[in-house]
Order: sequence, then C-alpha cells, then structure tokens
Amino acid sequence: MTSQVFSEKLMMFYVSTLNALGVGFYGTGIAQSPRIDLGVMYNKMSVQVQLYSEDGANIMIENKWLEQPPLASDRKELANKNNQS
Repeated sequence: MTSQVFSEKLMMFYVSTLNALGVGFYGTGIAQSPRIDLGVMYNKMSVQVQLYSEDGANIMIENKWLEQPPLASDRKELANKNNQS
C-alpha cells in the first residue's frame, strides 16, 4: 500500500493558484493582442477557467478548507429598511 505524498488540501491550493494565474495570463493576452479574434478566443477560454475555478472553490468550501466568500447584500431588503425608517 502506498501513502499520499501531498495532501488534498495542498493540491487544491496549487490548482486554484494555477487557475488564477491562467485567468491573469488570458487577460494579459487580451490586452496585448491587436487581433480581435484572439481576444474573443481568450475571453471564451477565460470564462471556462473561471467556471472550473468555481467548482474547485465549492469543493474547498464543502471540505471547510476555505470560508465562503462574502455575498452581495440583498438590495431590495436594504431599500425596504431605508423606506420604513
């Protein structure tokens, strides 16, 4: 029987870091490319990487390796509280 060399938590950290780098590289590619067709392609791939990253973040939240990020406030509830006072 073999044992794991690296923990799942560490590997998820590395994968999420590489995902963030990938999105950044696509952004740099969009900014530096004068060709519109490449910008569209990079943007499409960036969205795919972001969706993949979201799956990884959800896995980390489920395993309590990452806290759930703050969510946006409910604007309708805030507007109703301001109107009532």
